[in-house]
Amino acid sequence: MTSFMARALRRLVHGSDGSVTLMGLYTFVAGTMIGAFALDYTYLEATKTQLQVAADQAAHAALYNRRSMSEEDAKKVAIELIQPLLPSGRYGRILTTDSIEFGTFDRESAVFTAEAGSGKAVRVKASMTEVKDNAAPSYLFKMLGKDHFDVAASSVFMTYMPGCLKEGIMADGVVDLQSNNSFSNGFCIHSNSHVSINQNNYFEPGTVVSMPNITDLDMPRSGFEKNTGLQEALRDQRMNLNILNRLEGIQESLASGKGARIPGYITSATTVPLQASSVQQSMLTPGRIYRIDCKGQSLDIDGATAPIQNVVILTTCPVKFANGSKLFDAVILTTSTDVKSVTAPQGLQIGKNDNCAAGGGAQIITLGGVSVASKLSMFGGQILAKKDVDFAANADGLQGASIVTRGKIDGTSNSRMGFCLSGMEQNFETDYYRMAQ
Repeated sequence: MTSFMARALRRLVHGSDGSVTLMGLYTFVAGTMIGAFALDYTYLEATKTQLQVAADQAAHAALYNRRSMSEEDAKKVAIELIQPLLPSGRYGRILTTDSIEFGTFDRESAVFTAEAGSGKAVRVKASMTEVKDNAAPSYLFKMLGKDHFDVAASSVFMTYMPGCLKEGIMADGVVDLQSNNSFSNGFCIHSNSHVSINQNNYFEPGTVVSMPNITDLDMPRSGFEKNTGLQEALRDQRMNLNILNRLEGIQESLASGKGARIPGYITSATTVPLQASSVQQSMLTPGRIYRIDCKGQSLDIDGATAPIQNVVILTTCPVKFANGSKLFDAVILTTSTDVKSVTAPQGLQIGKNDNCAAGGGAQIITLGGVSVASKLSMFGGQILAKKDVDFAANADGLQGASIVTRGKIDGTSNSRMGFCLSGMEQNFETDYYRMAQ
């Protein structure tokens, strides 16, 4: 019996059936480890993706709300926003106020720098860690003694201003330009519909002419031959003209005398009521905001006798400028919705001709349209309109011009438009947001 048992054991050890059993055991253990790794890896990648989405949404929300809120309030809004996505009852404190920092972002070095009080950029760090007692649990890796994992994601958003919205002519409708116009390096012409060009126009290298589809460009058959630089200037792009959504808010801010929209040359927050159908600088005190009631008529502004300057004028009436009127350090805003709520016979100058020096600019804002007969000139000047803008021959915007409208822009001939870069600081703008990291 003993010899029979020994022979059986030897057959088990040395036989092929035994080796297959041991190999199966090794395979099972290896397969289990690979499965554990794959399951936990997949879970961790999914968790990290969720954290990245949360960080991106929180960063955008924090920076967007920072323009109208304190840092702490903007942080709270961002944290509240991601609760439905990653509820704290299940995921713990994904974000805290300490994990949201405002500051600046240097695009060249790709470095974020925390800076208290800034609204230029934000960095958000979303995390599930052992220190915060919300680390991501492991599953099959528990068999190897690994109970949890630290997972984190970071997002940086920054504000920016598209160059074309700072200086250029922008319209949701058609931009229609005729002949013998000149546009210098950096200046932008954009339509969210299409651009129509006649001939003998000059586009200096660096000029941008854009629309959603450049094949919609309307021009004569010889258009590229008769419009030097046009082909090189063309770009496919659509732009959200967000500043036009803010016109009512700008009006409310100016009327209240409070907020960041108030120009620096205004020294009194008290709005001065005035009844008049015509006004000139001698009737106005520099540094004040005027709300003018035109008694149901149009408001005639004489800026030719002396430039209208260092004032804000608010009215519900259509505005008519006298020949040769000038606006320096001034805002004219009308809530009139007439298709020609702002008109000038000729020679309207928006901004001081100061070779792109800081200050001296002026802004015209209307919920209607603008029409200037001829010789419109802009020097650090801005026109914001809900309806059409048209200007006739000999417009001059060589030193800083920005025209933005929901309607169309109709410009005739012999105009010069150029890029100034400086001297546009007082123009009304709204931030755009993009992911930096």
